[in-house]
Amino acid sequence: MHINLDTGIIKIEGILNCSNVTETQFKIECALDFLNRLTLNLSDLEEMDVSFMIYLLMERAKEKNKIIILTGCENDIISKAFNLAGLKHILPPYLAV
Repeated sequence: MHINLDTGIIKIEGILNCSNVTETQFKIECALDFLNRLTLNLSDLEEMDVSFMIYLLMERAKEKNKIIILTGCENDIISKAFNLAGLKHILPPYLAV
């Protein structure tokens, strides 16, 4: 995971699953403490089975009047993970089909 606080972009790469979800979520929440707007780039994820974590982060951001934007969701792995979890409604509108 690469975090750039200057641009507000967090790029998540490789595998996002139960073995690293806690650390990933913690780092994203810490970044939200400093920024009002974050962009999560998911384009380089190779495996994902914890899409609900991203949903929870987005809900927490809303509670704090902050914004999380998802990019890189064209990745089939992302679409499938969100669809299986019943969370396709949080994907950008052009992907939530």
